[in-house]
Amino acid sequence: MRVEKKVYRWIALLLLCAGVGPAGWMQAADGQTVTVEAMLIHASDRPAALDARMDRVEYRLRRIFQFEHYGLLNIIQSAMTLPSQARLDIGHGYVLNIDASQRDGRVRAQVEWYQGSTRLLSTSVQQRRNVPAILGGPPHDGGTLILVLEFR
Repeated sequence: MRVEKKVYRWIALLLLCAGVGPAGWMQAADGQTVTVEAMLIHASDRPAALDARMDRVEYRLRRIFQFEHYGLLNIIQSAMTLPSQARLDIGHGYVLNIDASQRDGRVRAQVEWYQGSTRLLSTSVQQRRNVPAILGGPPHDGGTLILVLEFR
């Protein structure tokens, strides 16, 4: 019994010295780099060109929004070191402000979507890496705009 306690104490001491203790866990979450991918999509019932880059999300879009066609307007990627803020120009006059951090293995982000100086959407997302967040946007050209965010 006494030997086990000594072993556990040595293991705890070694982990703390290596920065793996509670303070080290917090530091490990900070400073990690993620790549954020933003897809701007136009959903409508009018025919649109198919884009293979939407294959991984199109079935979800159909289930959620129930439009016939989904056209990719733009796709961008940007690296972020967490925690940090980023401003992403996603094209067609739209901009995203993202304030992201990481906690419990998930990326937490406050997302604001603007057209010029008009805020279209303000929301929080909490996602695991490589799992897309799908955000419905404003009406546009007989359909609606959709934003797909993914942190990798």
